[in-house]
Amino acid sequence: MSNFNKKEIKSFKLQKLKIFSFDNEERTDGKNEFEVMFNPESVRRSFVNKFTNDASNPQNKSSTKFMYSGSSTVSMKLVFDGTHVDQYGAEIAFRRLRGTQKNVTARIDDFLTNIAKIKGKIHEPRHLVLSWGETLKFNCRLTSLDINYTLFNRSGDPLRAELNVSFIGDNATKEQLAELDLQSPDLTHYRMVKAGDQLPLMCQEIYGSPFYYPLVASANRLTDFRNLIPGQEIYFPPIEK
Repeated sequence: MSNFNKKEIKSFKLQKLKIFSFDNEERTDGKNEFEVMFNPESVRRSFVNKFTNDASNPQNKSSTKFMYSGSSTVSMKLVFDGTHVDQYGAEIAFRRLRGTQKNVTARIDDFLTNIAKIKGKIHEPRHLVLSWGETLKFNCRLTSLDINYTLFNRSGDPLRAELNVSFIGDNATKEQLAELDLQSPDLTHYRMVKAGDQLPLMCQEIYGSPFYYPLVASANRLTDFRNLIPGQEIYFPPIEK
């Protein structure tokens, strides 16, 4: 009889999608773990690059210029079921005895509390990490949640619900710059915003690359870098090489 090593044994175990939530962007404080009931049947991940046309040369159709890469997104459907189709009778009895058997409403409340709702301490939704084998290791925030109740008991309590969820990438600024692997100049600038100015293009002019816009937005505590206000002063910090 052959012996299995730990890696082989682990391959037989069903790995569930887990969502870790944190109070800070660095994902070090207030960690909470949420494990899905059933792994999603599919996961959709999207990437986007932003371009702009050179308005000074409208006749030149090849004047499209790269601006920046937008944050990637992940979307999927999660199923919560209260009919116990995923459990054996003994397991149900054991969980009921310990008081850990959760119904659909309790599971959704747990999801809302730790993943979707604004956390009072930080005044915003929590920072998340999606983790599922080699498919997902994704730092993100929840952008949308749609709950569809599909089965009820005689009392009107939900027995099954489908959650359509979408997340947007949310790496810390240092991690974003490390992924881009850009060479950074040691520059410090203050610029006054003019009508039509865009932060990625301002970064292109100052640093030689539009990819520094997350760092500049963070340094200036901009909540909406896409809508700069004319007359607003923007600080462009020095970036160590």
